[in-house]
Amino acid sequence: MSSPVLAYAMIVAFNVFVACFFIAAVSLATIYLFKLNELNDTMRHPLLAKQPFKRLPRSLQAGILQDYFLHLFFPRLQFGLFGYANRVLAHVDPKKVPLRLKWPLMGLWAGCWIGLIAMIALWTLMLLRR
Repeated sequence: MSSPVLAYAMIVAFNVFVACFFIAAVSLATIYLFKLNELNDTMRHPLLAKQPFKRLPRSLQAGILQDYFLHLFFPRLQFGLFGYANRVLAHVDPKKVPLRLKWPLMGLWAGCWIGLIAMIALWTLMLLRR
């Protein structure tokens, strides 16, 4: 079942996936190289009271960054991961966090989640092409 529409959709899905990968990679590099200390000082995640960020396992570091993202961009949601992030970071007012700290988090996690959707779409289109 090969058609020009399917081929075009596959090209679009692949391009979105690659763009999301590069956006997430640049955002992650920006966070780790330039913004990490300022971000942690501004947000003050409760896990950082027990150990410094660099000594935590990568999975916890990613979880902390995701908590920051969920609290900054979805501050009113109270269910699931959104609710946990908003309860843990209730002491932070998202409106007072500067944009220079928000954009790398948005790029990282939006790139990851939109890229995941694009990857699933690409796999589905590849299966349909057979």
